[in-house]
Amino acid sequence: MQTTDRMMVPEWIPLFLFVLLIGFSTISSTDFVNVKETKETKAEGSCVTIPCDYTNESIKPKALLWFKDSYYDKNEFNGTIVYSNTNDRPQSQGYSSRVEYITYERDSDKRIKCDLRINDLQKTDSGNYSFRYISSATKYMSKENMTLTIEDNPCKVHIEPFESKSPVKESDEFTVRCSTSGSCPSNPEWLIHKTGQEPEWVDISSTDRMIIETEDGQEGKKVTSLKINVTWTDDTRILSCRPAGSQDSCLIRSVTLSVEYAPKETNAILNSEDVKEEESVTLFCNSRGHPNVTIEWFKNEQPHISKSELSFEHIKPEHSGDYNCKATNIHGDMKSNVISIRVKYGPKGVTVLPSGKDLKEGEKLTLTCSVNDSNPPADMFIWYFNNSEVQWQTTKELTISSVTPNNMGNYHCEANNGIKTAASNNCWVDVKYSPRNIKIDGPTSVKVGYRLTLKCSADANPNPSLYTWKHTLEPISSLLSSWRNECLSIEAVTIQHAGQYTCEVSNPLGTMNTSTKVDVLYPPTELKFTKMSEVREYEVISIKCTVQSFPESELTVTGPSNSRNMHNNGWNIIKSTNVLTINFNVSESDAGWYKCTANNLVGSNNTGNELIVLYGPKNLNISCKGEQKMGNELTLTCNAHSKPEVTSYEWKKHVNEESVGHGQKLHFDSLKISDSGQYTCIARNSIGKAKSQPVNIRVKHAPTINILHNMTTLTQGNWDHPVYMTCSADAYPPTTDYKWNRLEDNKTTFLSNQQNFTAQKPGRYYCIATNEIGTSQPKYITLYDRYKFVRILYQIILPIILLFIVIAVAIFLLRRIIIKARADQLSGADNPLHFFPIMLSRSSTLTNLLLLGSRNNTRENLSMAGIPDPCHGRANHSDATLHPQDLIRVNELSPRPSTNTHTVYAVIKQPQTKQGAHINNGLGTSSLNYATLEFPGRNEAANRTPEGTDDSVVYATVSNNKQSKNSQSEQPDYENVSSKGAPKRPFPNIDWDSDTSEEDEVHYASVSCSAKSPLGSSSSDEEDRTVYSNIKHK
Repeated sequence: MQTTDRMMVPEWIPLFLFVLLIGFSTISSTDFVNVKETKETKAEGSCVTIPCDYTNESIKPKALLWFKDSYYDKNEFNGTIVYSNTNDRPQSQGYSSRVEYITYERDSDKRIKCDLRINDLQKTDSGNYSFRYISSATKYMSKENMTLTIEDNPCKVHIEPFESKSPVKESDEFTVRCSTSGSCPSNPEWLIHKTGQEPEWVDISSTDRMIIETEDGQEGKKVTSLKINVTWTDDTRILSCRPAGSQDSCLIRSVTLSVEYAPKETNAILNSEDVKEEESVTLFCNSRGHPNVTIEWFKNEQPHISKSELSFEHIKPEHSGDYNCKATNIHGDMKSNVISIRVKYGPKGVTVLPSGKDLKEGEKLTLTCSVNDSNPPADMFIWYFNNSEVQWQTTKELTISSVTPNNMGNYHCEANNGIKTAASNNCWVDVKYSPRNIKIDGPTSVKVGYRLTLKCSADANPNPSLYTWKHTLEPISSLLSSWRNECLSIEAVTIQHAGQYTCEVSNPLGTMNTSTKVDVLYPPTELKFTKMSEVREYEVISIKCTVQSFPESELTVTGPSNSRNMHNNGWNIIKSTNVLTINFNVSESDAGWYKCTANNLVGSNNTGNELIVLYGPKNLNISCKGEQKMGNELTLTCNAHSKPEVTSYEWKKHVNEESVGHGQKLHFDSLKISDSGQYTCIARNSIGKAKSQPVNIRVKHAPTINILHNMTTLTQGNWDHPVYMTCSADAYPPTTDYKWNRLEDNKTTFLSNQQNFTAQKPGRYYCIATNEIGTSQPKYITLYDRYKFVRILYQIILPIILLFIVIAVAIFLLRRIIIKARADQLSGADNPLHFFPIMLSRSSTLTNLLLLGSRNNTRENLSMAGIPDPCHGRANHSDATLHPQDLIRVNELSPRPSTNTHTVYAVIKQPQTKQGAHINNGLGTSSLNYATLEFPGRNEAANRTPEGTDDSVVYATVSNNKQSKNSQSEQPDYENVSSKGAPKRPFPNIDWDSDTSEEDEVHYASVSCSAKSPLGSSSSDEEDRTVYSNIKHK
């Protein structure tokens, strides 16, 4: 808050009036003192800098004060005075060692800085800080304050007092401890300042002289100890401690080591290597020691003087000798090295002695450099000609075997003995010579029509007596016979005056000449600009610009609107005298007017013509006119940029890249949904073609509906199964509204506005979908139809029943045909349907199925594995022989129970295979046929006849007509298969106890089977027939 004290207020005025007056005075002086209103929070032990500045007055301020928590009382501001520069208002206790006042004049606005820095912040430092300015004329208080808050810092570090003896001496062990409170998570860490280096943190393993240890101190403090074996180099070393990992430099606490040691590094130094007469010489004695050392000098091992420096303002030869110094303090002394001083002096009485004075060009010259005295003797000489050093001569004598006019002048020498250099007097040498160094003064170039003046000068001894001027081809003297002096003048120069001019100069010793070239300047003429008028884009074009001028013209070529110039990348520029050739790849932007400009010192000229660049279509884009809505008109326009103009357009749709139109515009009279898709246009001209980026057309249309549901035939008539329905709509833009309704008894009921709906009541449902284009037609579905099940029975189940009936009739008829065919086969009658038993014989399962339930059971075919077809034997089946074990297999495969005595068993004889038939197992017979006859008893097992009676076994006689001659053993022709009284097997469709036969005879049919040969031949031998005997069972 700023105010002035010149407004005195009586004490009896009420306080609120006083505050108003103070506020009024503050408003008038807000800019004089500036303290930025800020709030800062700092950790205890850290530091803070409060910025401040005030206006620079010509009057020196009487008092500058910093307050903490200031208040106004009795016409004066009071509070804790943190800083004061006057004894009238002294600084408060506790701040003298922690406060710094920073002031300087700011260059930017000439205001005076009044920053306050507080170190080692304490909790009591929290408060509001303001600045007070008092001069003899005014008083100001800062309007704004800086609010400082100090928070607890458990990691504030403190360096404990040294425990070792004082002072510390070299080789002592020194320990210093840094502590922090026990609530700090980590121990402090030490920082060591190395001489001449940046401070760096100590690494425990970095040195064997310093050891860092952590320990627990008193009152629960955390202590980090630094143990050092002190050397003399540790004197004035700074040790710093900080909280672990802290980057706040204000939290660092430091201590400086003081180590006492005897003198070290005592050295005597001479400021000059060579001691020369009359020079100033100083000897220095440098030594390090603590406490400070005293210096004593010795000459030739005798005490000379006690001071740190030994000086000789003008040293003399008698000062020569051996010097050294000794450094001493309470801990010892040390002598320095020895410095030897030998005073030297330079050459004296140096002169030049010539061999002759007047010489002609070509004669010999010898000069001698003479020295009267020198210590040491002079051994190096330097010769000078006209005060310029002669580099090629360094001996006592200077010899020139053949002098020239260039050798005429002053000569002197310098003699050097390594200590000092002495110079001789000058000696003049004169050389007579013919004219030389001829020079023509005048312009080397002149503009057409201007005057030309040339002046000829020469160096000759004696001076020139005659001048003659000549042009390139003929002497000018013949044209200007009266001009025989050093000047030549031409009033009006033409182009023909350009060329070489020669000046001849003569004296009694000879004649010499020199020439100069004079150029006649004229502006650029005959400027020509050559290039092609038309070129295709990306082709290389060559532009050539030529001109006639002097001096040479600077040629530049500029393109349209300065789009390109000679310095652009991409131009191949070839320059020669007054010729400029440019080659570059042409682009569209290069089309336009090109100009060639020629400039020289005299004038300028320019010319130009146009360049036409041909290029194919580019920058294709498609613009759309009309709304993309079904039924609306829409026009697509293909825009392209080309030179020459586009000659044809083609439109393609991206479905199958088919062409859908030609011309710059593609028009849709009435948009359809099928018109949606991506369209591109292709533009062509004589240079090439280009294809545009696709544009997407999406035709907006009202929704079209399809109802998806989980209703099946089984659930159609069952109201207990709900039907889940989804109203699937195809629309663009997407459908925004759905409506489900039920139509029952010509009454419409609104159900839902969701896309999905679950129905549990019968009726006719329909869905309507709406988007921003329109509303769809309703889609109907009928649920829980009462009569639909009847219709399903009528349409599906009834045809299935009819199909089963047809199949049953077909099976019955087929069975009758098969039975009749077998009966005809057994009787030997010709039957055109003989293939049925053949087919059925290969499938006993099918045969049993067709013959199942036969009541007469008069015949039965026994199909056994391994027995060939009885009527169509084959070569590869001729070796099949039925063995007893096969009978067991047959019985297993044919578990059908035996019938009563009305069963007739047919036994089939296998004839011998002819013409190479294979004989199985090496036996002589070609076939062996078994007949198994089973006649179960009609009575119970208890009434069975004992084994061995005649009534229990019936044998079937099998004839085997063709036995192999090589048969080794006889194959049995019959076999006793079963006995009387076999148990009855259950069979549901056969009444085993009934006897419908009129008699107990079993008649066997006589079957004749002829085996077919492998070659397809047939045999009709009567002996192949098998005649079965009649068997009577009682």
